[in-house]
Amino acid sequence: MRPNVDAQKIERLMQALGREAQGSGCIYFTGGASALLIEWRSSTIDVDIRLDPEPLGIFQARTPAMLFSGNID
Repeated sequence: MRPNVDAQKIERLMQALGREAQGSGCIYFTGGASALLIEWRSSTIDVDIRLDPEPLGIFQARTPAMLFSGNID
């Protein structure tokens, strides 16, 4: 079973992705993560994101993987 993700983990994810990105782009949070960020719920089991456009270096980032250990979809 995966551990729940809370707002602090999503904040750390956003900071880590911002550090690793080598270009501009937008990150859209969907599903449970968006409900968490607008305080409709206190946790979620995964973080669904869409990148548009996908900034260079974003998937080479090791920090997000270490933060979530498989909770990113």
